[in-house]
Amino acid sequence: MTRIPDAVSVASLDTHRLIVAVPNEGPAEISCNLPRTVAADVLRQLADNLDSPAGRCATAILTGRPCPVHDAPSRPRGITSPSRIPFVNVDGSTPVQHPANNDDRRPTMPLDPSDVRGALDFNAGRADQVLASLRDVLLDTETPREPEHALAAARILLEAHARQIAALVEAEHDATHTRWGLSRSTRGLLTGYSSARKAVTAYADGLADEQALAEGAAGK
Repeated sequence: MTRIPDAVSVASLDTHRLIVAVPNEGPAEISCNLPRTVAADVLRQLADNLDSPAGRCATAILTGRPCPVHDAPSRPRGITSPSRIPFVNVDGSTPVQHPANNDDRRPTMPLDPSDVRGALDFNAGRADQVLASLRDVLLDTETPREPEHALAAARILLEAHARQIAALVEAEHDATHTRWGLSRSTRGLLTGYSSARKAVTAYADGLADEQALAEGAAGK
């Protein structure tokens, strides 16, 4: 006997951008008011999330994209598999693998500058790369951090933001010069743009120098 559902949900393109219906029999049906390339990208993201455990943290759920921290390739400094933790024998022999339990698990490595730079690289090409990267770093609450780790993240993100602003000021300078040329009436405005760009760039350079010094001191 055919099962009769308790309730039927009705969806339309008035309330949804993409609807995929897979009946028990017959071909799947797709209704969409997105561009074909965008719809294909959404479906690929869904397939990737179903195919692997990636994309389950707060960042991925919020954005619908893999997280640059949790879904990035594992780095040598972390534990790559939560199910097996390496231990070194006392006599220095080859490490053996032991099943992990809640008491044996080592703490997650703290936030590293490479994590923050990795978030910036991951979000390159977005409308606001720095804003998206700041969101990802703030949402990564599973990674422990001390004041010095948070300060390093702030320096790196603020440096990138300052260079973003400097580029915008430079673009305004060039657009003004192209449209109006250099004249008595535009000279002061163009000079102001140049001065502002230099000041913001100097601020970004200062942050980069401070971070380089901090990383050098930490490496000693």
